[in-house]
Amino acid sequence: MKKTLSILSALVIVLQLSAQNSTIVKGKSTLKITREELLDKLYGGWVGMLIGGLEGLPYEWKYYDEPRESLPDFGYLPKGARTDDDNDFELTHLYFMDKENVLKLPYTRLAEIWKTNMRSGIWGANLRARVLMDSLSMIPPETGASYNNSFSHYNLSAQFCTEVYGMISPGMPRTAAETGAYYAHISVCCEPIQAAQYWTTLISLNMVDNSEMETLLIKALQSVDPKSVMHELVKDAIASYQNNPDDWKAARQWIYNKWLKEKKWNSNSTPTNGGMVILSLLYGKGDFYKTLQYAMAFGIDADCNAATAGVIVGSKIGYKNISKLPGFNMPDYYVNKTRPQLPAEMKISEQAELLMRVCEKVILENGGKKIKTKGKEGYIISTQLPIIVEKLNQ
Repeated sequence: MKKTLSILSALVIVLQLSAQNSTIVKGKSTLKITREELLDKLYGGWVGMLIGGLEGLPYEWKYYDEPRESLPDFGYLPKGARTDDDNDFELTHLYFMDKENVLKLPYTRLAEIWKTNMRSGIWGANLRARVLMDSLSMIPPETGASYNNSFSHYNLSAQFCTEVYGMISPGMPRTAAETGAYYAHISVCCEPIQAAQYWTTLISLNMVDNSEMETLLIKALQSVDPKSVMHELVKDAIASYQNNPDDWKAARQWIYNKWLKEKKWNSNSTPTNGGMVILSLLYGKGDFYKTLQYAMAFGIDADCNAATAGVIVGSKIGYKNISKLPGFNMPDYYVNKTRPQLPAEMKISEQAELLMRVCEKVILENGGKKIKTKGKEGYIISTQLPIIVEKLNQ
């Protein structure tokens, strides 16, 4: 690489949330946010996931050895959204977290929920975990252990099935990573757990920190074991962008050649696809539409990657800003065709309120409070520093 990053020096800098309403109280950092502001971010992140995942489906595995020749145009789900594995695993967990008032559903309960609901629209590590629950009455984390699940040591579900745990933990990256790793262990282990910690941490920080994306990408590395592939991949992706600021195809090919061709990581793996998400965020420069265009054009598992990128940019700018974008025509409608215990039809705005209820529980259980701020209902959030919740375990 032509450039090297001063990432190690950045990692030792104490995390400082840049929101204007953050303060230090008795040695602890806190921030205030209205319920309206927080709901808008949750709504934006969820809608970003739906649009990225579903509009990205036509590009899934379509571009492999090389990226798309040009950036594609896409719509905003003019017929509404539907269940898909990029959103309905998390929606199912959220539904029961809210219904049973438990943030970490016991693994025995999760096995029951999966056996009842995960009947279709399920592949790879998730499908193998489901089979183990049926055939051997196995429960997590054994269903995600490498000696039981041959997909678990690389599978991308650690990325596309965990973003919501960062969203519901705004400014609380430790809690985000703990929750993300807990649910990820249903179907994966090893390196993918590092990815789950990274993406949930990044999203948690992104919800409240106004720093540039490159700065946030580096801050989130504090949640990842330095010995992990994920740590190396993040540095590579940032450097590849820096070396090719005007050539997104060259940056994509460098990541593809190193991680898929040379290091032989599976095309459905966390490093191969994680690099594409990071490049999408950097080239997209905070623009919702362009970020998703890049995620789709980079190819590989494009729908999953566009969903993750959509969560990050969507939760940053919020639903109100997304709804004002040219051509936005997404109805407030979601149909469920895969998860039997969830409602057959839902409003997406109702799903955002579901996220809000669970998010409030996370805030209150981690030292936060409900308050009045700016003359409105809101919260004090007791913020956290990113940490490595789980070290790399091969």
